[in-house]
Amino acid sequence: MAKAFPAPVAVEMRIAMKEERADLGEWMIRIYDKINQNRLLKAIRESMIMIVPVILIGAAALVLRFFPLKAYQDFIHNFAGGNIDRFFEMVNNATFGIMSLYMVVSLSVSYLNKVVEREGNYLGAVFSSLLAFGTSSGLFGENPDVGGALGVKGLFTAMLCAVVASALYCMVQKYVHANVRFYTNGADEIYYNMIGRILPVLTVGIVVALFNMILQLAFGVGSFQELYTHAIDSAFAGMQRSNGSAVLYIFLVHFLWFFGIHGGNVLDTVGRNVFEPCLEINAEVLAAGGVPTEIFSKSFFDVFVLMGGCGSTLCLVAAILIFEKRRSMRRLAKFAALPSLFNMNELVLFGVPIACNPIMLIPFFLTPLACLFISTVAMKTGLVPVVSHTVEWTTPILLGGYYATGSVAGAVLQAVNLCVGVLIYKPFIHIMEQQDERDSKEKIKKLVEILRESEETRIPVKLLKLGGDAGTVAKLLSDDLELKLKKKDPDMFYQPQYDYENRCIGAEALLRWNHSIYGMIYPPLIIRLMEEIDVLTEAEEIILERVLKDMDQIKKYYGENIKISVNITGTTIQKDHYEKFLDHMKEKYPQHIKNIMLEMTEQASLQIDQEFIDRLTRIKKKGYHLAIDDFSMGNTSVKYLQSNVFDMIKLDGSLTKDIDRNERSRSIVKNLANLAREFNIDILAEYVETEQQKELLKEHGCLFYQGYLYSPAVPIDEFLNRAK
Repeated sequence: MAKAFPAPVAVEMRIAMKEERADLGEWMIRIYDKINQNRLLKAIRESMIMIVPVILIGAAALVLRFFPLKAYQDFIHNFAGGNIDRFFEMVNNATFGIMSLYMVVSLSVSYLNKVVEREGNYLGAVFSSLLAFGTSSGLFGENPDVGGALGVKGLFTAMLCAVVASALYCMVQKYVHANVRFYTNGADEIYYNMIGRILPVLTVGIVVALFNMILQLAFGVGSFQELYTHAIDSAFAGMQRSNGSAVLYIFLVHFLWFFGIHGGNVLDTVGRNVFEPCLEINAEVLAAGGVPTEIFSKSFFDVFVLMGGCGSTLCLVAAILIFEKRRSMRRLAKFAALPSLFNMNELVLFGVPIACNPIMLIPFFLTPLACLFISTVAMKTGLVPVVSHTVEWTTPILLGGYYATGSVAGAVLQAVNLCVGVLIYKPFIHIMEQQDERDSKEKIKKLVEILRESEETRIPVKLLKLGGDAGTVAKLLSDDLELKLKKKDPDMFYQPQYDYENRCIGAEALLRWNHSIYGMIYPPLIIRLMEEIDVLTEAEEIILERVLKDMDQIKKYYGENIKISVNITGTTIQKDHYEKFLDHMKEKYPQHIKNIMLEMTEQASLQIDQEFIDRLTRIKKKGYHLAIDDFSMGNTSVKYLQSNVFDMIKLDGSLTKDIDRNERSRSIVKNLANLAREFNIDILAEYVETEQQKELLKEHGCLFYQGYLYSPAVPIDEFLNRAK
């Protein structure tokens, strides 16, 4: 029996291991931050994301065309003369068939956006990149491989041409734009702009053509595409099907994919020449009554190593669904689960993202290598039959393992590989969570700054329509906010209200949001997002009902006369639906209605007419109390007093903050207090933070207070404990 460590030693070891994992995570995050600051990598990643719709359409066409069900295949090939199959083929040719062209355009635009930080006319850079790609891809050489050049096999050439051509174009255009002046009568601005782009585009074309001519003379190849394809093929020249060639093949496939290049297609020749003959050999041995022994076939890699696509990303999808806390990532995983079952992983690669992400680099390489090792051992030891049947790469997990080996053991092996892959991806998901939390908190700070600037300048801003990171985090928060409202479980805080004798006479119920990942969210940001997604009225109804549910506890500690203020916006209180909701609450909680103070906000947006006064009168007759928030000497506020329906006014916070140093503020408070007494209305001051403010307010007739002098807004448990 192994000797156990003493308990204190074991605890210390666990703590040390946690610290090591934390150090590893921090190290990876630092590397991630540095790489993330690289503008070129940002441009590459953005360009990949830009073409995701095209990738998904093409992938869907592939799945529908090659769905591994014989009856289905017979149907699409025979029905309507095979036009269904031809339709899917056309969609595939229009997407994957010219994927390199999509990449040239998207990356040249992204390069100008992220690297050069230029906005406006991108056509010059796009034309230059297309010109460079047409020259370097071998499209116009002898016996050109048009399909390979334009399709996914040409992605690396497309990316290189887009970056180099865009950089050279911008460099030349900067000089040309500064020195060329060419104007004629009758020509418009577009004409002038394009004339200025002739020389930069021409320069790119000449430089790229010369470069390819040099390659032809030096290496005997017709283009750069041909050169690097031969270089990759030569790495496997003379190699047999062995552990070494299998590991090298898997490594290169993932190395290319990590940079957004379809490694499987780039290495397609290697797969056909080195590994594909394996199945024919196995089939011959099986037909002769022998036992197949050739393990490393193309179907072997597709079925047991690349489950869900490169990186065994089906394991990542499962790990996200099991362990991930971020709702946005879980939703991505749910959306990507079905394509991943058919080994289409573009949503995961670019949505997580994995491409150009150093944190995910380790599991992206390690998982398929682990699956390769486990599967090889299982077949060499005879636990699982070797692959002897060709299986379409779109065949889902478990079915693929069974079809490939003709045995249930193949399906079991896939399940084992899936579990191992999930465990490998798990710790890196947590590291990504930490990084995302840091990034998102910074983005939320920027979003709050934008909102505060809007409030100060009174220039309206639509947060959900913002571009960049601010708009993205606004959308993420609004989605989480909608989900929270659906659960009808708001985070309610209560800020106590006191009289001059320091007796608690009430509290204001305030909505707070302690986000599970991003912490406490700035309250005005919550309100603004609810306005923009049009759920503010729904939220105010949920808040009021929650307060009524809490009222039994509150009255138990503070007595029957306690008043709880609930904020209601001017938009909500004017709705017939809300008035009916108040009737429903009265029926449901009749004993608590007298304890509710509906505190109206946004009074400046209200139209004070007889219809509105009649509505307030009806609400007051139901038993609710009414208060006016942010009351000052404005014309609208005075009209409120004339209505004779309000029980309390709350002073504008600026008056309280300024009362100890501004004579006019003190005069306004005194006059308002006199008006309140005359109309038999209580007056309460918010933002009371010092004894001096309290004494001055009392001296000028204000006897009720709310603010940090007494307490900030606190959760209900803490609010109740204050009464003990």
